[in-house]
Amino acid sequence: LLAKLLAASSKYDEAMVNCLSVLSALGEEFPQEISLDIVLNELSVIQTTLSDITVDKVKLLPPMTDAKLKVMEILSMLCVYSVISKPMLLPLLSCRMVRLMLEHGFCD
Repeated sequence: LLAKLLAASSKYDEAMVNCLSVLSALGEEFPQEISLDIVLNELSVIQTTLSDITVDKVKLLPPMTDAKLKVMEILSMLCVYSVISKPMLLPLLSCRMVRLMLEHGFCD
């Protein structure tokens, strides 16, 4: 809720810090400094991971549990804030969301 209030006040950097702090407490860590090398490495890893995934495999994924749904909700908010505040974070967020879906199930 605090992150949404901060973002509504155009305090996107503070909203991101709040979200990243909550994610850290939930076991989802992100690097403090993001370089192009980190982004390219993460994209390469997810590309390799997805090479064996078909639409049918995704359809067979179980529903995601409440705990990971909360993580996905926070990641989704961060995607919006990162476009404005820290664009290099967006690919890392997207890759993490894909990985969580593959590991913990599908969410809407």
